[in-house]
Amino acid sequence: MVPRDYDTSSKEKRAENRDNEAEKHAEEATMHRQSSIELHPLRVSLKNGVSVTIRPLRANDGEALGRLYERVTPADRRFYAPHGLTQEMAQQKAARAASPRFLCLVMETADREIGGYAWYSWEKEESREGIFGICIRKDLQGLGAGKALMKRILEIAKEIGPSIMSLTVQLANPRALALYRSMGFKIVRQQLREADGEPEYYMEKKVR
Repeated sequence: MVPRDYDTSSKEKRAENRDNEAEKHAEEATMHRQSSIELHPLRVSLKNGVSVTIRPLRANDGEALGRLYERVTPADRRFYAPHGLTQEMAQQKAARAASPRFLCLVMETADREIGGYAWYSWEKEESREGIFGICIRKDLQGLGAGKALMKRILEIAKEIGPSIMSLTVQLANPRALALYRSMGFKIVRQQLREADGEPEYYMEKKVR
């Protein structure tokens, strides 16, 4: 006769294995969808006539991403809290380039530097929503760089990831708020940012 506690443990183990297997299959399906989508480099012209390239983040982009972080002004760093714009974080983001639950596009300038990037991330395949983030170099702001990155990532999000894209933006950042509204994001609620209690909006957009 099998001890009761052993039998229960075995059932739990089998259930856990089934869950792990299902998640593995879901990740493989996502990777297949990503590979079938044309994530080819896209050339776009900014408002000042300068051409830039929007392409997927690569695993070797860590140093270039770190240089982008270094150029974020002290006054603007508050808008990215609690995410520290450090070399370590740049390397961590680059290391996730091939993750099936992390879509990240960078804007490469003529000198091969990263002038900005946008990302869409989610925890599980069955997640209801994913989180969006963006960072644009100061000298490229106001030239349509942010809108170009968002437009491209929204196109791809029609095929992969959760159907609802969410973000947060501080009330003190009207330029970003105007951009998000122009791209179809709606304010769901006003809240206080956990990091420092600064007022922010939580916004969502249905991407498909």
